[in-house]
Amino acid sequence: MLLERHSEALKNIKEMFRNAGYRLSFKLLNASDFDVPQDRKRVFFVGIREDLDFEFQFPQPMKEKVTLEQKIADLQNSVVPAKEGNKTNKENCKVPNHEYMIGGFSSMFMSRNRVRSWDEQSFTIQAGGRHAPIHPQAPKMKFIEQNIRVFVPGQEDLYRRLSVRECARIQTFPNNFIFHYNHIAAGYKMIGNAVPVNLAKHIAISIKSQIENAKKKPKRVTKKKLELENTLS
Repeated sequence: MLLERHSEALKNIKEMFRNAGYRLSFKLLNASDFDVPQDRKRVFFVGIREDLDFEFQFPQPMKEKVTLEQKIADLQNSVVPAKEGNKTNKENCKVPNHEYMIGGFSSMFMSRNRVRSWDEQSFTIQAGGRHAPIHPQAPKMKFIEQNIRVFVPGQEDLYRRLSVRECARIQTFPNNFIFHYNHIAAGYKMIGNAVPVNLAKHIAISIKSQIENAKKKPKRVTKKKLELENTLS
């Protein structure tokens, strides 16, 4: 969105906010900077009403990163594969939604490493099970040549996709948030399309704090408001 090829679209977005009476702030954020164990870069737009008279400042990145081990290590031994046809196990899951998609891996998937270690952050959680990252119990994939990786010979059994629940944990959903679906692909899709909860929380708290601070300040008479008052008088 911030690349030159999208400049016209960005210009239109700015104009739409301005015409609606909002001051626009936008920034590229990485979820891993906000208590999310995942590299996930997205552009966020925040509009503040003109009458509040301030420009929103995005929160500063956290100093500490959350790792995969901190977030999903306790789930390692309770996972189950999806049923045939990648249908859900429903109540037969030992932990709600803790089931992973079965089936082969495409040549595109195998074109690069898909494993992050326990002490790292996950790859981006996508809106589809076929491209879910591999669980960190597996060693990083072996390089063969450009665009070709393989699972480490003799350890192939360690390579499985992250489960729906593990993806939810990485997106920082609480454990009591249960996802309902018949086919496991729908679970991955719901979670992958979501904004990570902790990132959303950091932004929401920052918006709330800045609005409250703005309301405490004396109102500044803008040129536009002064012209309107003179017209009415």
